[in-house]
Formats: sequence, structure tokens, C-alpha cells
Amino acid sequence: MVMPFNNIKLALRNLWKHKTFSAINLLGLALSMSVCLFILLLIQDAYSYDRFHPRSENIYRVVTTAHRINGNSEDYATSPYPFGVVAQDQMTQVDLWTPLIARFSGKMQTEDKQLNFDGLFTTPSFFNLFGFELEGDAKEALSAPYNLVLTDKLARKLFGDRHVLGKMIAIPGYSQEFRITGVLQPFPGKTHIDFEALASVATMEAENKSRNGIAEWNNWKDYYSTYNYVRLEEGADVEAIQTAMNDAARPHYSGLSLESRDANYSFSLQPLRKITPGKVLSNQMGKGMPLFLVWFLTGLGLIIVLAAIFNYTNLTIAQALVRVKEVGVKKVMGASMRQVFWQFIGESVIMSWLALILGYSLMQLVKGAFNQLSITELLDMDLHENLQVYLLFILFSTLVGLLAGLLPAITLSKTKPISILQRATNYPLMKRMGLRRVLLVTQLSFTLLFMILVTISWKQVQYALRVNFGFDRPQTLLVNLQDQPYGKAVAALNQVPGVGTHTGISIPMGTWMDASDDVRTTTDADKMGVRDYFIDDTYLDYFHISLKAGKSFQNNPAQQQEVFAIVNESFVHQFKLGDPHEAIGKPLILGDSTRVSILGVVEDFPFKPANYKMEPLLLRYDPGRIGYLMLDVNSNDIPGTLLALENAWKKLDDQNAFSAEFYDQTIRSNFNNMMDLTRIVALFAILGLVITSMGLMGMAIYNVETKAKEVSIRKLLGATSGELIVFLTKGYVYLIAVALLIAIPVGIILGAQILQMFVDRIPWGVNVFLPGILIVSILTLGTIGTQTWKAAFRNPVDSLRNNT
Repeated sequence: MVMPFNNIKLALRNLWKHKTFSAINLLGLALSMSVCLFILLLIQDAYSYDRFHPRSENIYRVVTTAHRINGNSEDYATSPYPFGVVAQDQMTQVDLWTPLIARFSGKMQTEDKQLNFDGLFTTPSFFNLFGFELEGDAKEALSAPYNLVLTDKLARKLFGDRHVLGKMIAIPGYSQEFRITGVLQPFPGKTHIDFEALASVATMEAENKSRNGIAEWNNWKDYYSTYNYVRLEEGADVEAIQTAMNDAARPHYSGLSLESRDANYSFSLQPLRKITPGKVLSNQMGKGMPLFLVWFLTGLGLIIVLAAIFNYTNLTIAQALVRVKEVGVKKVMGASMRQVFWQFIGESVIMSWLALILGYSLMQLVKGAFNQLSITELLDMDLHENLQVYLLFILFSTLVGLLAGLLPAITLSKTKPISILQRATNYPLMKRMGLRRVLLVTQLSFTLLFMILVTISWKQVQYALRVNFGFDRPQTLLVNLQDQPYGKAVAALNQVPGVGTHTGISIPMGTWMDASDDVRTTTDADKMGVRDYFIDDTYLDYFHISLKAGKSFQNNPAQQQEVFAIVNESFVHQFKLGDPHEAIGKPLILGDSTRVSILGVVEDFPFKPANYKMEPLLLRYDPGRIGYLMLDVNSNDIPGTLLALENAWKKLDDQNAFSAEFYDQTIRSNFNNMMDLTRIVALFAILGLVITSMGLMGMAIYNVETKAKEVSIRKLLGATSGELIVFLTKGYVYLIAVALLIAIPVGIILGAQILQMFVDRIPWGVNVFLPGILIVSILTLGTIGTQTWKAAFRNPVDSLRNNT
């Protein structure tokens, strides 16, 4: 659409003439557009992953669905290593296979430096399948044992530059040093494949032979460690290949003893381009925005921009009361319906373009606020702008302008604008509600819904934190031992002034970190997976965990093998061991052959986040398995105590930096992402409130203008100002009531979905809905009150003179 210059001039003149309406429209559109522009950047970034790989449309990842014996299932991004071997050897339509095995991590050591790294084992086919650029021989770089490829970033960290081919590097835990055979150029684009180093699969083979380990290429039970990628031939039948893969894998599971929780497995192919953004899978590799978050943010953005469009429509129709004469004059002067239509569309589009300029500036503020959220680390955002993005912004703002101006343009371009306007604004889309009221009720309903969901999420997270294990111990400092012996760390750190009692555990309770082992009561009983933790002899006393029967572990740092275990009440019930006292002394078989007896039974307590239901717990004693030291810090100088602990740690371990945080902060981080989503919804709720208030202002202006004569007559007949205010505002109370009838049931449904993520939930009550209802009601009545107050106290003679 090319807009004539004369229309642009007329549009600008009219926008300037009606400054109040123009300013309200401009601000409303700009606010909504700033968020929408930011969401457009996010979506563009989310869909930029893995676009640089050759023939990427033919690359797939093998996904495992583990079917549990209880009827549930869980999808994994990983699959057994030999599955890829079978696919390559037996499937003619599989052109290439590459495994990525997530078992290569630890520390790299040079003569003067040591760095932690995360890497992958893979084969030379890696460079044929993916589009990473290598300095080195792609055929030989990962062919021999102890060959190593570094990313450009890691090479520079270790050696100061990237010219490191042929250098040797030590990795503790491996029998030989590694030779650097390649360095990857900086990645040409974003990828979900997350690694800093690559080692040859031949290295795994050599290490397994030297240690008589389990051969990875024959292990069908391990579907946790390997990411299998295949490239299919052009035009391959994906469904047929999936069926053939499952048929080929099935015989390998016949007679195989699976995990105690698993019934069977099935496999499917996930297109590379649908991994990020994609559905959330267990063992997902890399960062990036999940698909549900893309749709979530898109939905919120559409709601906000529709609210602004509704505002523009409402305000323009209200403004039309004073522009009907202008339209009539134009028609008398010979203007056609099309010319009037495009004049109003032009004003709307120009307003939207002006809002784009202001919205773009506001978007930079949104960027800064979003970068403060912890969820940005998960999303790995790179919100760069280019010509394509700017063209997308202009197209988006033009579309918004067209949508916003469409209804007013159609209404005002009709042959009889006054009668058409009356029919349009009073058309019974809902009983006793005209079009403008429907739009306003929609805005109020969404605003109320946002407020209800924010209240539910906020209250639930705060409740989950209160019941979460360890959150009530803010003075407990959680120290990652980083493979340092527990007793040695205690001796070094517990002497620091300001440090009191201590305890230790393998992984912190109350977090997402997890460990489990198979448990049986007899050799012929079925195995059952039970979450387990290794603790020291002081743990139960430190956290005031009560014993129902038996006793706690005794200090025995020289223990050669496990002898006892402590369980919780749910464990006793699950394994049918009688009451807690009857369970004492009964034998257990852990894993394949570790035999222990029950030493004590503790009361049930929430050792996992509030998302988990209560389940059996196994507490074990082995000081060598403790990975975290917990220190009770009772110092008036916390920074000074932390510095002293850091100095003590340096004497203990001069290679690894001191890693510690207070326990309550660790627990709080469990819900960081949910709190970030709550803050995002809160931001949209605030924007919705602001934009809705502008719509209310427009409705109030319209209401006052259309009822000015009636108000004046009522006042001349003796009506008081209070009666006039009630007369002008009672319609809005009706609108709020309708919005409540819509928002509360929807809020209950959506809120219930949020609460489904938690086992320990807040109770439903008035306090869940009251904050939103009060805020929206006060905002609504307060906004319209400014206009109705003026109308109620206006001189009736002036109103009658102006409306004659």
C-alpha cells in the first residue's frame, strides 16, 4: 500500500489536532510494541540454532521413550550407543551416523594451568555430519586413541593462543596424555551441541580394555550417555525407518534385565531443526529456548498488542463523535467512501510507525531488565539486530496499524456516519454490551487473569521455599569439596574463626541433584530404585531429623565397607517391613551385592523440592562418598569469614577455586526459572493495567460526551453530584463483574495447571483472587472517576450550549 502524500499530511494534521487522544494511543501502542519487538528478537534468536550444518534438513537425533512399569513414560534426548551401530549397519536409508558420548569431562592440565572442561567422545564422522570448521586433518583428528580436539575458546584459555596442534595435555583419570590434533574455528552459528573438547571413541575403547570395563558399544541398558545422530538419504521415509529401528532393537532387549523402574523402550527420530526450540526432554544437551516458552511469550505478546489495538479502536470511536462533522463535510465536498477509509487507515498506520520509534527505544529497557533474569542463562540469548530484523519490525508495526484502524475506518467511511456509528458501538455482541464494552471487558478479563496467575505462582513458590529442606538454615554454607577428602577438608576449614558445627553429604538434599540405587530385601525379590544419600554421623543432629526407631551412624572414617543404612517411614511401608521398630536390623541388598542392615528409621521429611511426592529414602554411611561440606557460619563479619575460608581452601587445594554458597540460596535457585516466568507475567500484567487504564480513559471520555446533555438536564432537575457520579459509573461496575465472571474460572483452570507441578500446594482461597480484583477494581474506578468527577461538577448551562 502506497499512501498518498496528501493523506500523510492530513493524517499528521489530525493527529496533532487531537493531541490527547493521539498521546494516549501513541503511548499504549508503544508500550505493547516494545515488548512485542523484544519477543520478535527472542523468537528469531530461538530459531537460529543449527542452521549452519550441511543437509541439516536430513539430520535426526535418536530419542528414547522409557516406558515405566507403573504406566508412565519419559522421553530422553539420549539413546543406547549400539542403537546407532545397528541403524548404520542395517538401515539402508541411513547415510551417516555419529555418536556423541557425554562421558568426557574433568580437568585439563598444562605446565602452569588447570581448567575444568565439558566434552564429548565422538568419531571422525563428526566432521562429515556437522558444519564445524576444523584446523587439522578431519579424517585423522579423532581416529586414534588419545586424540583431542579443542574449541578455539578453550585452546586460548589453556595456552594463550590457538596454535596448539601437536601439543600434549594431561587429563587426570586417563592412563595416557592426550595429543591435540585439531582446533575448531569459532562456531559459524548457534548450536545445541554443547562442548569444549572432543576426544576419540577409540580412547574409550583403549581405556575400557586397560580396565576391563563394560564395552559401551554393547551396552543396550545405558540410554543415558549417548546422543545418536543420523543423516538420512534424500526422500527417506522417516516413519518406516523408525519402525525398522524399533524392530531391529527389540531382539537385543529380549531376556535383558532392565532397570527396576522400566518395562520397555521405544525409539523415534527428532529432526535437528526441531531440537531448539523443541519439546523438553530429559538429558537435553545445550541451551536455548524450549518450544513451550516460545508459544508462551508469543501468546503474552499477542494479548498485550491486542489490548493496545482495542484501545485504539475504542479511543478512535470515542473521538469520532467530534469528527462526524468533519467526515460529513468531506462527503459533501465530494470525498468518496474509499478516500475517507484510507484517510483513517493512514492515520492509524502513521500512529503505529510513530509508536514503533518510541517502542524501539523502550525495547532497549526491556532488554536490560530481561538480562537480569537467571532464565537468560538457560536461553543463551544473542539478540543481534540487522536489516532483516528492522524490516520485520516495520512490517509488524504496519500490520498493527492496519488492524487498529480497520474498524474505525469502516465505521466512519459509511454513507451515514452518525447512524452507522451508533449501530457499530451498540451492536449486541453480548447482551446489554456494545462492541466497545466487549473490547474493554476482554482487556479487563486478561488483566485480571494475569494478576490471578501471578498471585498463584508467587504464593506457591514462597510456600515451596518454606517447606523445602534446608531453607530454614540460612547460616549453613554449602562447600563443594571438588574431590577433596571429607576429613581433610573438615580439618582445614572448620578451624576458621566464625565457623561452628559441620556435617557432610554426597549431594545436597532439597535440590534437583539426584542419585539412586536398586534395593531388595532378599535375593529373589524384585529390585526397586530408591533415592539415596551418603551422610556423616552428625547429619541427623545438624538438621534436627528425628529418629522414629533405632539410632544414627557412628563416626568411623576408616570403614572399609558399608554395614548399616538408615531409611525413612515411607521406605518401611513400601518394603512392608512392619512398623519402624520391627524394621530395625532387617537386611537389605543394595545394587548388585552390597548387604547392609537397617540401623535406624527417621520420620518422613521433604528431602526433595516441593514438586516431588514423599517417597522411600535411603541414607548411607561412607565418608569417601561425601561431596559437600556444610558449615554453620555464625559470624558478625560474613565477608571476612568467607575470605578466611577461601584462604584456607587455597592451602588445601591450589588448583581449584573455592566454591561455596549459603544453603538457602541453593534452595532458592530451585525455583529461579519459575520465578522468572512469574516476573515476566507480572511485567505483562503491569503493561496490561497501564494499557487498560488508557482504554478506560477513552471509554470514560466517550461516556461523558454522549451523556453530557442528559447529565445537565438531571442536574438542573435537582440531581446531586453524588447521584450523577453513580449514574455515570454504574456501567463500569457491571463491566468489572462480567470480567470477574470470565477471569476467575479461567484463572482457576490455568492456576490448577501451575499447581500440578507441585505436590505440596497452597490451598485455594479468597487471598488468591483478592489482590487482582482489588487492583483492577481500584484502577478501573479511579481512572473513570477523573472524568465522571469533571462531568458531575461541570456547569450544566455550558454542557447544554455545547451540545445543542
